[in-house]
Amino acid sequence: MYYPTNRFWLPLLVLASLSALVAGMLHFLQSLQIYYDVARIYILGAHGFWIALAVVDAITIPGRKRFRIERKLDRIFSQGFRHTVELLIEVRGSLLRGFEVFLSDHEFTESRQYGMPFKGELRRGINRLSYRMRIRRRGKYEFQKIYLSCFSLLGLSRRIYRIPCHSEVRVYPDLKAISRYLLLARKSHLGLMGIRKFRRRGGDQEFERLRDYTRDDEFRHIDWKATARNQRLIVREYEMNRNQSVVFLVDCGRTMTATDESRSYLDYAINGSLLLTAVAERQQDRVGFLAFSNRVLRYVKPARQNREKIIQAAYDLEPEYAESDYEGAFRFLNTVLRKRSLLILLTTIIDDRTAEMVQAYLGTLSGKHLPFAVMLNAPDLHHSLDQPPESIAQAYFQAGVADFVLWKEELYQKLRNRGVLVLDSLPEDLNAGMINEYLRIKARNLL
Repeated sequence: MYYPTNRFWLPLLVLASLSALVAGMLHFLQSLQIYYDVARIYILGAHGFWIALAVVDAITIPGRKRFRIERKLDRIFSQGFRHTVELLIEVRGSLLRGFEVFLSDHEFTESRQYGMPFKGELRRGINRLSYRMRIRRRGKYEFQKIYLSCFSLLGLSRRIYRIPCHSEVRVYPDLKAISRYLLLARKSHLGLMGIRKFRRRGGDQEFERLRDYTRDDEFRHIDWKATARNQRLIVREYEMNRNQSVVFLVDCGRTMTATDESRSYLDYAINGSLLLTAVAERQQDRVGFLAFSNRVLRYVKPARQNREKIIQAAYDLEPEYAESDYEGAFRFLNTVLRKRSLLILLTTIIDDRTAEMVQAYLGTLSGKHLPFAVMLNAPDLHHSLDQPPESIAQAYFQAGVADFVLWKEELYQKLRNRGVLVLDSLPEDLNAGMINEYLRIKARNLL
């Protein structure tokens, strides 16, 4: 269907106004009555000419069958990062060599597009348009259509097309952090991520490789023969214990629905799990994954080189407004996990009932496995005690926060007394904190 544009309506409105003014003057002036019929003919002719011109101009708009559009996407989208989307638009058999268009792609509630919609010229043949898109939530998304408005040669009319162009994209957790870790690990610059080095107990006889010296290395690990050959400092690197099992228990219940400015606590937990999975794979450990809320949602059996399976299992998990069933999760784990493992529970505790369950179930596992509780701390509560109160209401609020902090410290001490490792972390500090604790466990042979 054709739609007139402002270029058509504005001149027509001006012409109609002038015509009405001239016709009125000629009608009321008796001395010019002879010119009234002639003026009316010219007025009707001008309107007819303008409308006929618009009709002829509309023919220059290409039909819908003249367009063929293909969308090219990155194979993997990473949550919160900008990815490139390319549109290949083929225009076949157009009367014009180039014409103006207004094009917009399918958009989602949780996405933001940069460089779209596009307003410009398409030419006969193949046109390439690209823009960048950022999707804030993990999951599966489907592009359905492309909306295209084509303008005529003079711009007096346009046609609007909804062209089917189906594409599917899966938004995975923060995989960029894994790539950054692997890059820094190859260059021995992990200190840039806040990851510390730990002195190994009894493992220095297990030689792994030679590499360049960094400022964090110990002098006693320098290989002087290799240093003399290469004319630069070379150190020996020793391997930790390998072939151990690490299992992530990720809480997807109501407490993990809390969000900061950009992500939910569950997003941080999954991103941290995947990053630590990459670290454990470099140590040749077996890694497993279990997600639960009021039931077991996903389970991946511990195995080596298991990162791809864990990514596929976790990419579309969403927090549920349900009470987490710790008993069911640990009962299921006891039936499928026999070998001693490092069990990493990622959750948030805000009430006595949840605290009692976590304390009871993790405490019973400390003999068979090595439990490690990772508690996400709310940043707004953590930073609310940094400044002195400015009012009575703020003083009462800070007193409540301080009481909550003391309650959590008592809980953590009870867990430690039962042999449970505890890490209390802000969401943005979770990655470095988990990796440092894992490396400390490996270095001290606690597993």
